[in-house]
Amino acid sequence: MNNEHRQRLSVKRSAVGLAVIVLVVRPATLLSQPADAPDLRGDWIIVGEVFSCGAWNLDPFGNERDLCQLPVDRMPLNERAYAWVEFFDEAVSSMWDCAPASLPSQLADPAPWSVDQENDRVLIYYEHDEWLRTIWMDGRSHPPPTELFYKGHSVGWYEGDTLVAESTNFTWDPDGIDDHGHLASSTRKRVTERYTRTGPDSIELEITLEDSLFLTEPFTWTRRFERSEFRPGEWGDCDVGVSRRQLESLPSKYEN
Repeated sequence: MNNEHRQRLSVKRSAVGLAVIVLVVRPATLLSQPADAPDLRGDWIIVGEVFSCGAWNLDPFGNERDLCQLPVDRMPLNERAYAWVEFFDEAVSSMWDCAPASLPSQLADPAPWSVDQENDRVLIYYEHDEWLRTIWMDGRSHPPPTELFYKGHSVGWYEGDTLVAESTNFTWDPDGIDDHGHLASSTRKRVTERYTRTGPDSIELEITLEDSLFLTEPFTWTRRFERSEFRPGEWGDCDVGVSRRQLESLPSKYEN
């Protein structure tokens, strides 16, 4: 076999190998979604609504906290959740170290967000904390429980005219249920979102929160969104030094 023949054979084998690689790798990005899948693309903003944090949820000055992101006073909290709030100290909150909001608090932020739908994923960009979220639509499962993420791992599917997104694999979070009421969540947290178009410029979002360490049963509530005239902008950087200095002005239950 001469050198020219060897080179031609090598090129042919390389081409076959590349074709095999393409066949193995590409199908996940070529999945077709249902023809009747709801079109959620565009810019959206929440219809303003705030909730009571509960008469038992007090700030460092002994006043009832307000402006909770979730209807905390209606949630089926267990004794562990109440105990956490009773002994909570502001210094424990990761927000003072510039940690961003997690789910489900992120879903109630008044800043606009934008949706883009692709065959294998739904992308949501939130102005708050400038978070680009991926909801995988390619049929993959969640990672094993040994893999944890601060904002969880999201997979989704369509049920008729509704987009369903399920998020699990969260880390422990001292503000993980509500970052205004300072309600913690555990690695058992699961957030299920159901997005349904209710009109050309409106979406209803049904949210179900599960966390057996802090809730006696799953809790479901709804939020409404309308089309926004503004695209999400820049959130800006958080200065840890400035943030922590604010914390120093609040009374603490402990000397250190």
